Amino acid sequence: MAKIVKPLTNTQVSQAKPGSKAYNLTDGGGLYLHVSKAGARSWRIDFTTPVTKKRVTMTLGQYPEITLASARQMRADVKYHLANGDDPRKVKKDDERQQLLESNNSFAMIAEEYISRQTHLSKATHKNNRRYAAYLSEHIGSMPISQIEPIDVLEACRGTESKGHLETALKMKSLAGQVFRYAVQTAKAKRDVTQDLKGALKQPPTKHYPAIVNPIEFGQMLRSIDDYNGSFEVKAALKLMPMLFVRAGEMRYAKWTEIDLEKGTWTFTPRKTKRKTGVSLVVPLPAQALAIFTELSKHKRSEFAFPAIHTTVQPMSENTMNQALKRLGISGDTHTIHGFRASARTMISEQLKYDDKYIEMQLGHRVRDLHGRAYNRTQYLDERKKMLQEWADYLDKLKS
Repeated sequence: MAKIVKPLTNTQVSQAKPGSKAYNLTDGGGLYLHVSKAGARSWRIDFTTPVTKKRVTMTLGQYPEITLASARQMRADVKYHLANGDDPRKVKKDDERQQLLESNNSFAMIAEEYISRQTHLSKATHKNNRRYAAYLSEHIGSMPISQIEPIDVLEACRGTESKGHLETALKMKSLAGQVFRYAVQTAKAKRDVTQDLKGALKQPPTKHYPAIVNPIEFGQMLRSIDDYNGSFEVKAALKLMPMLFVRAGEMRYAKWTEIDLEKGTWTFTPRKTKRKTGVSLVVPLPAQALAIFTELSKHKRSEFAFPAIHTTVQPMSENTMNQALKRLGISGDTHTIHGFRASARTMISEQLKYDDKYIEMQLGHRVRDLHGRAYNRTQYLDERKKMLQEWADYLDKLKS
């Protein structure tokens, strides 16, 4: 007759003391608490392997980290695997390997790996991305990226949204999507779960940059810029911005290798769409702009046409030109550097009567034809060259 084993109690387990030699307290079903001479207590289970039919012992874990109830659940799992013909030791090893893999593939770790590889981004963008990643990581940072569901990302973003930071919440979702797509590319996730969150976050009010569009007031501002007595490079940038109406970042990051003084062109890839399209934009330089760049080239001290004041390895700071406008008495409530784009869009259309297609192309926007195909940014170069020259001449008239 088989020996009946009386199950252990929590009291027996907690009060198990070391003896002169190691001993076992049996709970039944092959499970027992092993007490070493030094007093260490560990849960172990004996079973016969399904393939080799050998009697083996497997350690489940230490007490009290593994409680009596947990040990019994682990015993049930062992019995389940044996019944299915699996070796519980191999299952345990596979589980441990998977846990290690997932611990190394947490959202926080993948986000850091992704951000650190984005070497083409500015320091400001890197800083912002790390900030958004930190906000996300407060909620999902420790989670294996392969186990994160759309609701997890949504709750992380809505925590920021609830504080009224609508734009930041959208930026967080955008960065999360970039991290997930990187994880998919590196075989650490199956898909980008943020694709299921389209429209789930509130949209911030449309932000319009203050811009002067009255010709007389615009002419007064241009005269003020001509009277600017600060850095020569800053003054050159201020004079070129209304003439070429590129984004402030595109002007700041302009490199001499992109500017062809003989052909009178500046060719670059718009920073806002660089990752999406990689398509270059050709800016025809009117005579006035060409003269400014030619004079500027005589004072070249960096690969950047507009380097920072105190270093040659970085472009002019983001705030330099706006601060220059303020020094001229032009407040941010009236006009900003970015506002030159809105001014040009409005005035070239209303005053010079040019087709919006040419204006939008020169703004670096993607313009589509009647069939929905995007125009190449090198198209209509002659028309845009004529438009920019006429625009530069018009600005001269406004100043005079």
